[in-house]
Amino acid sequence: MPSNNESDITDVLKALNHEIRREIIRILHEKQLVPYSEFLNQLNLPASSNVAYHLSLLTKTQLIEKDLDGKYSLTTLGRRSALLIDLANESKTTSFSDIYLAFSRLNSIEIVLGTWYIFFFVIGIYSIQIFLFVGILSCLVSIGLITLIVYRTRTPWTLLLINNFIWIFFIPENRRLLISIIVTNTMGLILLIPDVEVISPYSPFQFALGCILVLISLGLSFMYIYVSSGRDFVFPLKKMS
Repeated sequence: MPSNNESDITDVLKALNHEIRREIIRILHEKQLVPYSEFLNQLNLPASSNVAYHLSLLTKTQLIEKDLDGKYSLTTLGRRSALLIDLANESKTTSFSDIYLAFSRLNSIEIVLGTWYIFFFVIGIYSIQIFLFVGILSCLVSIGLITLIVYRTRTPWTLLLINNFIWIFFIPENRRLLISIIVTNTMGLILLIPDVEVISPYSPFQFALGCILVLISLGLSFMYIYVSSGRDFVFPLKKMS
């Protein structure tokens, strides 16, 4: 027995498996709000009942919706479907499609490693004058992580996106959990890199709090990998996926 999600996906694919319905999606993607009469003018179907049938089926599969004024628009699922249709119809790849498809190649471990490269880079730069070996090692780890992500995504755009963390929005799974990793990682890093010229009585507490945040970020990283593997994980943060 297929699950409800599988049944929904099957219904969506069936709905998109018709030229007229794909054209309706395209029209709505371009104009956003379209009245029924405009579909009659643009689709050139022999009977208005055909238009009504296609609109009804798309509404039933939640690809489009109708407002109180009788105008149709795309739902969130409909906009995603419009993007899928655009990508499928492209005669040549674009930068956007290259980036989107590139990040889809990454597994959960590689995604997490992509969030940690800045941590090792900053630690390396900061400690290279104090602990040369630790500094060089941290920088090499950071360079290795960046190289891995670029190699796996196979696009030079990774170098631009990886430094802005915009790329996490191309990852559909556990996005909030991924952001939580980055926030705790960054806050921990800020606390671990104090101003050496200003040593206060609170410095040990600041260092301890930084370590705690980094450990939390590390724990969230393992949780992200575990949850993304598809296993059932009983924990409140699972709702973030």
